[in-house]
Amino acid sequence: MKRRLKELCRLAKLDFDEVLELAQAKLTSEMLTGKGGATWITDVGWERLSTAIVIPEIVPKHHIAQVIKPATNPRYVFGYIRELSKKVAILVPRKLHKRLTGKKITIEEITDANGTSFRLFRA
Repeated sequence: MKRRLKELCRLAKLDFDEVLELAQAKLTSEMLTGKGGATWITDVGWERLSTAIVIPEIVPKHHIAQVIKPATNPRYVFGYIRELSKKVAILVPRKLHKRLTGKKITIEEITDANGTSFRLFRA
């Protein structure tokens, strides 16, 4: 089920443009549909964005990646992120190591002092 983004703005008493910018930065394109004032958001996106409004740093950026192949390390797979136009190593559970090849998955981008890393997002 989807809800309007304006409804979240009304509940949080925030400006629509700020919330839309935050939604585009923190959520995948599959969680947002529509344009401008007619923007709709999925229930999973609603929960994530509600948390991001309160504490923006705690919610990592999400991407959709196409898994290319398993890595030699059984905890990683290689995936291609179309938004960033690059191939990255993605941390996954060991039991999914060889099962994800060719599939699209949602991943989280985590940036810290050591750099940027990616891991599988499991809702």
